[in-house]
Amino acid sequence: MSQRNANIGIFGGVSYYMGDINPNRHLYRPAPSFGALYRYNLNTRFALRGSMYYADLSGSDLDFPELSHPDRPASPAAFNTSLLDMALLVEFNFLPFTPNVGNWSYTPYISTGIAGALIMGTDAASENLMSFPFGLGLKLNLTRRISTGVEWSFRKTFSDRVDGLENPSGSVTLLHNNDWYSLLGVFITFKFFNFAAECPAYN
Repeated sequence: MSQRNANIGIFGGVSYYMGDINPNRHLYRPAPSFGALYRYNLNTRFALRGSMYYADLSGSDLDFPELSHPDRPASPAAFNTSLLDMALLVEFNFLPFTPNVGNWSYTPYISTGIAGALIMGTDAASENLMSFPFGLGLKLNLTRRISTGVEWSFRKTFSDRVDGLENPSGSVTLLHNNDWYSLLGVFITFKFFNFAAECPAYN
């Protein structure tokens, strides 16, 4: 039963940043993001997932000439950061879903949990991050061994220094006081273990 409920997979997509330089533009400067994930299906509605993704984030004041922050330095602000995102999430399936039963079965889902990021390289005054993740996605069974899906997730960090700027306008808001980053992509998960006999009570 434990082996039947475990899946391992890969993720590929894009990452982007939102914060003081980019307050509200989604898919701003999308950069390649990729990684691996492990999912344990508790039942047909809930799953636990661990993941580790690489992501690049960048931004520049020159992309937003309409924004004015009087206390910023005279030279345009810009940054480029690479990080390793690690998350432990709980997923909730809106439809009953078993990854290895029924080809082409699917479900939309939401996820939340806790995440951290190890800064690997940066030219901004950044630090390793903790964040509150939440996301939404769609899972689809291709075969009894292979599932795929798409997910758009958001990380609200507990730092306002991802871009090297801290409240340049002097204002503090609930949504934008701390910086965000986002991951959008597709995943494929595989089940490598032998299948156990199906259990009518479980199904």
